[in-house]
Amino acid sequence: MAKNDLVGKAVSQYDKRLGDTHRRLSDALERLINGRSNDPALQKTQNRFTVATLAREAGVGRNAIYTNHRALLEELRQAALKVSPKAAQREDKLVEQRMTIETLKLNERRMITENAVLLKRALDSEAQADRHCKQNARLIAERDAGLRPVSIASKKRR
Repeated sequence: MAKNDLVGKAVSQYDKRLGDTHRRLSDALERLINGRSNDPALQKTQNRFTVATLAREAGVGRNAIYTNHRALLEELRQAALKVSPKAAQREDKLVEQRMTIETLKLNERRMITENAVLLKRALDSEAQADRHCKQNARLIAERDAGLRPVSIASKKRR
């Protein structure tokens, strides 16, 4: 008789814990649907109806949902399908803005590369102009030396 009392007590504790978890999950799902999450990290990601989000909001493990509360999975899917059109528009706008950001990043990289090429060309041109200036100065000096009058003096005879 004592053995049956222990089994009955264990089952009731299990049922109590199961019911408590179900209540926590149901409350968490309701908060997510209403957009009133208690978790600060989840408040930034509104309208994300995933098992991980639900588990985090309820403070339970995801395995508990998959193992003992599969009925809530369907409610979670239904909530995800009922996302308001405004939220879908916001999500579309976010996707569009992310694509714009990626395009701008690619353009920035292209312009940085182009700028580096132009800078190299400018430095090479300056070095070449410097060489030409030196060569020009040398040629002018040679020309001037060639144009100087040369004295033609006769050698003294002995």
